Amino acid sequence: MLFVPAGVVVALVFFFFVPFSEGTGAGAKLFFSTVMGAFAAYGLWCLWGIPSLVADLWNLARRPKRRPPSSVPVHHKGPPPELSASRQADVRRVVRVMAEQGVFAPETPDPALFYPGVAEMDESVKPDTILAALGELGYYHPGTDPARFMANLVMLDSKTEQDPGYLRGQAQDLARIADLPIAELTVDADWPPHDAPVPVHIAMQAGGSPLAIAYAGAVKYASSHIAHAIDARAGEVGTGRRLGWLWTDQGAWITGLPAGAVEAMNAAFKLKPQSRCVWEWIGDSQPFAAGDTP
Repeated sequence: MLFVPAGVVVALVFFFFVPFSEGTGAGAKLFFSTVMGAFAAYGLWCLWGIPSLVADLWNLARRPKRRPPSSVPVHHKGPPPELSASRQADVRRVVRVMAEQGVFAPETPDPALFYPGVAEMDESVKPDTILAALGELGYYHPGTDPARFMANLVMLDSKTEQDPGYLRGQAQDLARIADLPIAELTVDADWPPHDAPVPVHIAMQAGGSPLAIAYAGAVKYASSHIAHAIDARAGEVGTGRRLGWLWTDQGAWITGLPAGAVEAMNAAFKLKPQSRCVWEWIGDSQPFAAGDTP
């Protein structure tokens, strides 16, 4: 390390060549020379990293800027997973029955679109299997937009931040699939500190008359009061559609259905309350508020 010899040289120069005042003893001269040598060594040590620092800053300035993350969707690479012939038949049957009851809109998907996604699932083919694979159609089939088939489907995600914008969109989507005209929609849901219950107040004109919804919500957990209120109002004004739902581990898939559709699908798939999944009319259950859950 060059700064140590440099410090020694500076100390020797001070000792032998710098004129000290008369009467300064050799010990004092040695002390002051040593101090100056130490200062010189320390200063050189501090300056030692400046050239590399300048070089690093120069290289950083010349480094090309990072491109923003690509928005290009990720697609499956390689041959798609194969689905057995028997499970292909199950997919066709489930899609057909759901389509007959109006779950898919505005278009009915080709059952073959579901084959790769269902092949990745180790379970019997039921409506929840098809709905889970629905959102992944574009992964296995580039250019396929699942929205083509989902105009009559709303996902009530059980763990999504329940901010006013999300609740507004939920109310609008549910009213749309229930064929219920709404206007003057306002949502008041200010988040309190410390994960306390969120007082939610929603007001709108629904089907030509005021509709008020109030419940104790939660910041990150869904409640069903909006769905229940819109379903009830749709029944009062006679839109001809009821809201049915099917619960999965992600949340509830909600769809607007004609009378008898829930019973028809459950009968076709032999679904019961104790089954892995089952269609239910929302109006047949009590609303729940996440803020009331301990």
